[in-house]
Amino acid sequence: MEKIKKIDKKNIHKNLTENFIKLMPSFYEMESSFLTGIYKRYGDLEGGNIVIFFARDCHLEILRKRESDLDFDLSLDKFWKNHKDIYQTKKKIILVSKETGLPKETTRRKIIDLIKKKHIKKAEKNRLFWEPDADLKETYIKIIDEEINSLSKFIFEQTKTLYLNLPLGKIEREIKNNYSFYWYHFLNIQLTYIKFWHDKLRDLEMLLIGLQVVIQALNHLKRKTSHDPNNNQLKNISAKEANISATSISDITGIPRATCIRKLDRFVKMKILEKDEKNRRYFLLLNQNNLNPMLDPIWLKQKISLLADFSSVVIKGLTR
Repeated sequence: MEKIKKIDKKNIHKNLTENFIKLMPSFYEMESSFLTGIYKRYGDLEGGNIVIFFARDCHLEILRKRESDLDFDLSLDKFWKNHKDIYQTKKKIILVSKETGLPKETTRRKIIDLIKKKHIKKAEKNRLFWEPDADLKETYIKIIDEEINSLSKFIFEQTKTLYLNLPLGKIEREIKNNYSFYWYHFLNIQLTYIKFWHDKLRDLEMLLIGLQVVIQALNHLKRKTSHDPNNNQLKNISAKEANISATSISDITGIPRATCIRKLDRFVKMKILEKDEKNRRYFLLLNQNNLNPMLDPIWLKQKISLLADFSSVVIKGLTR
């Protein structure tokens, strides 16, 4: 009974809120790793987001095999066979546009480009579907292994604060053994999260760039507050020491340095970041007298609610 109470959504939401500074660095590092990989593979995050949509629905079709066979193998080892054996239904552009938050014309243009680059395939009657290239199987498995490791660390950090005895290795093995189940939910939260920030920023490259500054700031805050586990407040703490250069962001994300500078300066104008004119480095504004939109309590509540939905599904699966 006590374990059930620990892993219900309400308690996980409370845990994420109360341990925000402790838990969120691993979340943002997971996001940075995932979105950087998407950007580098597909050339931009808008096209990559469309691939996420098709990949999520591919995993959903695999997951539905459990409806007729409770022993159906959803593992990463069987994924290559499974995704070739399912039929991915036809998707209208307007549905893809709605799910990704991208304008319909942008969605159409990006899909055409993705088909040319063979990231999305086109079959009979204009049916579009996602199928990883067989020649890239080893690369795909390596990427997924890294992403599962990153996701497992985020879940592991939560289970520690919930006092659940779940070793990191066990979490990784469970996710791999029921890969399509967990990856469907992982890609679903990615679609929702990316759409959320697209609505706020109207520019997905800014999301990826902003994540790098946020990671620096939260890791700095985590160190600053580690001596006081009850101190999760952002008031009166400066993140000036937790700065990062446009060059470092470009090296991490693959986004051209000139683009990074231009978009970092947009964040400065939005009063989300501040630029140190001496060293030309950027840091997150934390002074709540000048409310940073990235730290708006309503926005944070929405993000934590999204994460609580996702984490409750994953942790329930791990502890079942």
